[in-house]
Amino acid sequence: MKTGKWILWAAWIGAILLLVFITVFNQAKVDKFIGLTSNKEQKINFPYAVQIVKTHVLPGEEVKKGDLLIELFRSNLSAKVSIVNSKISESQAKKLIKVNDINGELQILDIKYKIAIEKLNMQIKQSRLKLNENKKLLQSIIDIDRNSFATLEYKIKSLKKDKQSKQIVYESHKKQLMQKLEHVNTPFEAQIHKLLEEKKILSEKEEKLIVYSPIDGEIGSMNYNRNATIKAYDTLLTIHSVYPKFATGYIHEDIINDLKVGQKVEVFAFNKTNSSKNMVYGTIESIENRIEEIPIKLKKYKIVPLWGYKVLISLPENSLQLGKKVMINSSLEKKSIFETKVIALLEFLKLN
Repeated sequence: MKTGKWILWAAWIGAILLLVFITVFNQAKVDKFIGLTSNKEQKINFPYAVQIVKTHVLPGEEVKKGDLLIELFRSNLSAKVSIVNSKISESQAKKLIKVNDINGELQILDIKYKIAIEKLNMQIKQSRLKLNENKKLLQSIIDIDRNSFATLEYKIKSLKKDKQSKQIVYESHKKQLMQKLEHVNTPFEAQIHKLLEEKKILSEKEEKLIVYSPIDGEIGSMNYNRNATIKAYDTLLTIHSVYPKFATGYIHEDIINDLKVGQKVEVFAFNKTNSSKNMVYGTIESIENRIEEIPIKLKKYKIVPLWGYKVLISLPENSLQLGKKVMINSSLEKKSIFETKVIALLEFLKLN
């Protein structure tokens, strides 16, 4: 009888412990969860109509980042470039005419000034020579007219004064012409600068018409042939990365998680070895705030619906296989082998 009571008590205690275990298990915080590697194809298109001039690749061909893919032509862009070049040439020509006119006036002013100064310098020199000759004659001839000395000295002073006046007039006139030249340059330079900026923008758009591969990858579809005209936003071709660029993980709806956007995580191949060669550090790009059905590929029992939160993780260059299962570790703290196995087992059981 006593044995039966002990068995009953043991059954009750076992049931209570099982209930506690299930409750804790269903509200567990797991650092590891399963996902799939994926990729986003890169589409080459333009927000305006273009025409194919030449293609340099074929579907299925592997390309390196920077490889030339396709050359395009945009007729209205070429017309705009021609118009801007014409306006730049016209503005530069008008500026050159104005500048040459003013430079011509400056040259004439310089020539007239030099001639006038040379003439005055010659007159001053002649007057000084004559004055010196008279002074020498004064020593030998007593009855020389002394008034001639005063006249010559006055003439020299007058010529020097005239020379200073001409210099003042010359510098003033030259200053006016230089200001005029500056005023002529400013509006033309502003106009030309504006046109050159416009040309730069158009040239950048022209450069974009020569398309290079943005990544290492493989050419997917090519929808048009040479000389074809492509409408705005139509896809010319697609490129696929040679390695998975994303891992999409799923956390069971009953599991607590404290993941954050920008957080670093470990992503490694879902196999027995989990070799470090197949491990890469990824960055969480987004975390869905609503649950969705977990993909069939991640479930053992295909007909049993499972729901969870989707986590998108971006990956650097790696050796993982595209479309394969991966294990994602959100805790980069070192754990024992036993802890790692237990956590992985719990998550695996959740999805099965």
